[in-house]
Amino acid sequence: MGIGSCDDQLFARVLALLGGDDVAAKYVCSASDVGTLGADGAVMRWAVGQLRTTQGSLEQVQQGLNVSFVLTSAYQVFVMQLGFALFAAGVVRPKNIVSIFLKNFFDTCIAGIAFYLVGYAFAFGSKDGKSNGFIGNWDFALSSTDGGPGRSAPLPWHLFIWNWSFCSAATTILSGSIAERGTFASYTIYAAVMPAWVYPVVAHWLWSPQGWLSARNKEDRILGVGAIDYAGSGVVHLVGGTAALVGSILVGPRAGRFGGGGMSGHLYRATAAPQLYLMGTLLLWFGWYGFNPGSRLAIADNVSATVVGRTAVTTTLSACAGALTGLLFAYGRHKVWDLLSTCIGALAGLVSVTSSCSVIEPWAAIICGVVGAFVCEGFDRLLERLEIDDPVSAFPLHGGCGAWGLIYTGLMAKGAYVQQVYGVAPGGHRMGIFYGGHAQLLLCQVIALCVVVGWSLANMSLLFWGLRLAKLLRVTPDKEAAGMDLAACGQFNAQGACHVHSSKVNGTKGTEMFLSAILIERRVNGGPGFDTSLRNSSSSPSGRCSTATQITVASYPSAITPTAAASASVSIAAAAGDAMNGDVVGETGCGGGGSGAGPSAAAVDGPDALAGKQVVEGLGDKRGGQGY
Repeated sequence: MGIGSCDDQLFARVLALLGGDDVAAKYVCSASDVGTLGADGAVMRWAVGQLRTTQGSLEQVQQGLNVSFVLTSAYQVFVMQLGFALFAAGVVRPKNIVSIFLKNFFDTCIAGIAFYLVGYAFAFGSKDGKSNGFIGNWDFALSSTDGGPGRSAPLPWHLFIWNWSFCSAATTILSGSIAERGTFASYTIYAAVMPAWVYPVVAHWLWSPQGWLSARNKEDRILGVGAIDYAGSGVVHLVGGTAALVGSILVGPRAGRFGGGGMSGHLYRATAAPQLYLMGTLLLWFGWYGFNPGSRLAIADNVSATVVGRTAVTTTLSACAGALTGLLFAYGRHKVWDLLSTCIGALAGLVSVTSSCSVIEPWAAIICGVVGAFVCEGFDRLLERLEIDDPVSAFPLHGGCGAWGLIYTGLMAKGAYVQQVYGVAPGGHRMGIFYGGHAQLLLCQVIALCVVVGWSLANMSLLFWGLRLAKLLRVTPDKEAAGMDLAACGQFNAQGACHVHSSKVNGTKGTEMFLSAILIERRVNGGPGFDTSLRNSSSSPSGRCSTATQITVASYPSAITPTAAASASVSIAAAAGDAMNGDVVGETGCGGGGSGAGPSAAAVDGPDALAGKQVVEGLGDKRGGQGY
């Protein structure tokens, strides 16, 4: 009594060939014509089918792992938005923190829409793998990313998320460079232009398989090599850094930053929020582990796993070297162990190694980070000498170190690693000159540097000049003095602000600035009160600033008691930014006085300055507090 096409003898033979697997033997006899194929042929056909099924399953697992890796890395890069926001918030004055947070949040959202509509298509869109070397021309609004459920390979939805996270990072770099004086309207326009046009074109040049500068262009590499920018020293950081430089120049410096009363950059950065820029730096560093290793876009094979691991090591070492260099350099220059310089040094190392992280040795990453920290410091001092105000060192960090990163790749790229990453033979023209390269790669890197700077400079200059001519670029002096949190966002924070609105003052329409309840409220017997030592405006010093704005405390009943409201008014220096944690907070105050020294005035008992209990720190005067 046989089974399927097998008689008892054939079944026994099939069973023996399958090692006694009764279920498999019955399947072979039922699914194949064993009588025609023979026992050996039937078993072989079954084995091949099983192998194909297993291979297909393994490919799906591999694809799933790679997609998961890319998305997880993209989520890490997205966290860098919070890092950028916290770093900038820790460096600017407290009265501008909310505006920094809003801009960083806002540009992420607008970049998502703009990149979806046109940016992704300009960067990577190609029909049937064909597009010109300058710009992509397919898949606008992801309209061509579609397919039925039977597709054997995943649709590139994950690649959109990945590239959007990079585009958002490039866009947000400018935010801190125009902090405290750039208008929200101008930033809105910029945040749409960068992800829709400026960034995508550069991404196409250097990252698309069809880009004229791309090392991944297998058909027409420039000089037979192409420029290597593995994770974006040029595409992301140099583009964003150049935009930051143009913005800083055309928007102009903050009031009081340079000139007679100006302070050096080191002292001018005195801040009350080191915890913010430290957290921002560490979040950015964490995000870089998605930024650099994730740029492999795969991990589920031995070569990719090796590249990802090596990239993580070089990223770490460059950051560490940059941080230590920044710390020691600051001590050598100022004789202080400066946290901010350490953080900036770490970021300089990270930006510098982003181009070469996959193709250099670990020891070379240390050199990259050390030099990157010096490059950042050098550009910082150059901007100060030229009186270009960049509050967060956006151009030195991203522009200067991004340029250095591109050049360093041409010096130290190892041929074997280039072959491993880009799949090309490690000929002399495909390695750094310190490994015996013939300088073609270095020349490609220089060309990439020049065209990226030229493209970004031209587009951003046109944009910001237009905004400047339209008087949309910079806020008015009184709004700058009040702080962007109130002038643009209508909010204040507990460290110092005022509320601005139009009203009638002595019959004339103007701007009244009211001290916030947070600043002037004093808790007396568990209830709100107002310190009786506040005096009338007639007692206030005069001639300290270009404009004095009268604050009628009685007009802010939520902040004070009716008794205190009888006290008429206090005059503060508004237009020059002299009050409300501006340049002279701690110097012009209301009440009992006290003095302090150093970057922030000392906390004292009594109604010092505007805060009641303590002098508010800000960019601050170094001379301490004197009440009146």
